[in-house]
Formats: sequence, C-alpha cells, structure tokens
Amino acid sequence: MKRTTLTRREVLTAAAGATAAVSTPAAAQWSLPKDDTVRDRLWLFGSPAGSTAPHTKRRTVMTPAEGALYLGVPNVYMNQANAGAEASLGRFEPPFEPYAVALRPFKRVLWGLVGSGGFTSAEERKEGLELICRTPNFVGAHLDDFFISKPGDKQAVLALDELREIRRALKASGRPMGLYSTYYTTLLKLPLGDYLKLLDGVTFWTWKPEDLAQLPANVEKVKQAAPHLKIILGCYMVDFTRKVSIPIAAMRKQCEFGLEALGKKQLEGMMFLSNGVMDVGFEAVEWTREWVRKVGDTRI
Repeated sequence: MKRTTLTRREVLTAAAGATAAVSTPAAAQWSLPKDDTVRDRLWLFGSPAGSTAPHTKRRTVMTPAEGALYLGVPNVYMNQANAGAEASLGRFEPPFEPYAVALRPFKRVLWGLVGSGGFTSAEERKEGLELICRTPNFVGAHLDDFFISKPGDKQAVLALDELREIRRALKASGRPMGLYSTYYTTLLKLPLGDYLKLLDGVTFWTWKPEDLAQLPANVEKVKQAAPHLKIILGCYMVDFTRKVSIPIAAMRKQCEFGLEALGKKQLEGMMFLSNGVMDVGFEAVEWTREWVRKVGDTRI
C-alpha cells in the first residue's frame, strides 16, 4: 500500500532543505529575503497543529513554524481553531507568548483575533492585541471567517464599534500595523462597505477550484468594492469539499496569476493554506513547494 503521510523526521529533513534557498551555508538562522523578491511576499496560513484533521480526514502534526520552513516562506499568519471539532484536536491556548517565541525567525507575523468559523472571545482578543503590539515582528491582526454571508441582522462577527476599537489599539502601538480580514468570492455582492472602510487589507479566497477561471475578474471586483484595500491572494492547496488535493492545473493557475499580479503591483502578497495539509500526502503541496523554490528569488 502506498504511504500517504510523512514521518516527523522526513518533515524536518525536508524543511531543512527548503531553508537552503533563503539561508547562507554558515548561518544557523534564516537569511530573510530582500524586499523586492517574490519570496518576501509569500505567507503561510498557520493552523494549530492537528486542527485541520476534521476537514481532510487525515492526521496532521505539523506546526505553523514547521510549515513555513517546509514551504520556504518567511511570513506567517496564526489563525485560531474553531470552537468545535478543530479545537478538540488542537488550538492556540493562552497565554499566547510562547507561540511568539517560535515565530521570532520569521519576517512578518499576523495574529488572528477572529479565528476559524468566526470564533472569538473578548479575553483572547485582548491578549492577542497585547501580544501584537509588543512583539517586534508582528505586523497586525487578521479576522478569519469574519463576514456573515447568510441574510440576517448581523453582517459580521463583531460590531463596527468593536472593529474601531481594534484599530485604535493597533494604532496605539506606535508602529505601522495592518488590520486584515478573510474575504471570499461569495461575499463580493454583499454591501459590506462600512466594514471594509475600517480594514487595511483582505486575504481573498476562492473556495471551488473551478471558480479560479474567474480569479482575475474577481480580484478586480475586490478593488472596485474598496480601492484602498491591500490584497493578499489566498491559495488553497486542498479542495475541502471533496477532501482531495487541488488539481495541479488549478494550483498552477492561481500561482501564475499571483506571480503576474505581484509583478504588476496588483497584489500585496500570496498566502497558502495551511501547515495542516502539508504533511498528509496532497500532491499540490509538493508542486507548490517546488514552485516557491523556483520563483522565490525572482525580483518584482
């Protein structure tokens, strides 16, 4: 029977090889990429170790730091698990300071104040904001599954005043900070302008691989909805509906579009989801890892 998972030793050995493209032979730590390279704009969507298993039906042990090393990217977003099956297998547990230690070698970190499935709590938001503001390589906050696509009284997980308070806390840090939110193609037609005005950027995701054919047009729609927003292109490596790898043709499509759009300054970056799908045998992961190796040092 063909083995579809990697051992922890194989993961760490491969991760060590991945860092070769971004480190010097004599250096024990990363040599971070220059600002004008593709690699500098690449992010890992980081999930608590083990938490994605309910969505893939495959056991995973890889942490966000390991995932970023394995993929060869210098920026990490830390996204909390939901309140259900994900959390039962792994979540970021307060106090959050120890997670920041493992992320010190990375160039930029976004910390999630609203997590998977829209999970949030006042206590975790408060501690997360404090961590962001005192940690030098943390560059802002992110809100996952923040907007509500079903008709109803609420447009988002938090009220506008709560969002304004987050902005005030980030500004009080005295450092440049960004406030980002997940934004799906399914949200494009909703009147979310009041919320979008309070954001600095979005991570923009296409759930179905077949919908990637409309990716250029949909990115343009985001720009039309809120021209001030910075856009980080969210790239799934797994079709979670079917629980299979994204087809390589679809993976190539979104990566090639992202590369071209980065060159044209139409995107701020690209983000790959997630460490929790990277040690379980999905083909698109290895294709993406090789793509990062090939294009990472390209100047933009």
